[in-house]
Amino acid sequence: MPRRRLILMRHATAAAGAGRDIDRPLNRRGLEEAQHVGERLRAAGPLPDRVLASNARRCRETWYAVSSGLAAEQRSGIAVEFEDRLYNASTGTLLEILHDETAAEVLLVLAHNPGISRLAFELGGANAEDESVLRDGFAPATLAVFEVSGEWRDLSASATRLERFERAD
Repeated sequence: MPRRRLILMRHATAAAGAGRDIDRPLNRRGLEEAQHVGERLRAAGPLPDRVLASNARRCRETWYAVSSGLAAEQRSGIAVEFEDRLYNASTGTLLEILHDETAAEVLLVLAHNPGISRLAFELGGANAEDESVLRDGFAPATLAVFEVSGEWRDLSASATRLERFERAD
């Protein structure tokens, strides 16, 4: 059975917005948070081979800052797609997108609350200890790394195990 990994991440801290929500940039703190996430991934892994990110400006900027924390050779082979459907996606939409995945061994999904934290909670729900860790949700720049057994189309709580949960420092 294939062993895959799923990294769920909420975008880093965004600036207070005037104007359209989708156009809000990261603030200085958010840029630093995201770069630190990249540095932690560079040091401890796992490194994604594919990134699916919301098309919102704060998600795009989060990915660019995360990738700047990776070494050049680490980020060169990562396929990145900015996906309209991830903008404020529900847990159901997130699962549909994940079930359609076919190629990734390590997939990073970069999106918004409440959908991203609810999905993590749902996937960690089969294990009481994981559920307890995930109960408080995702602050900006938080990530959860799950080991996934089987194919993406079979993704469910029974096919996942939480490996790591990290809030921004």
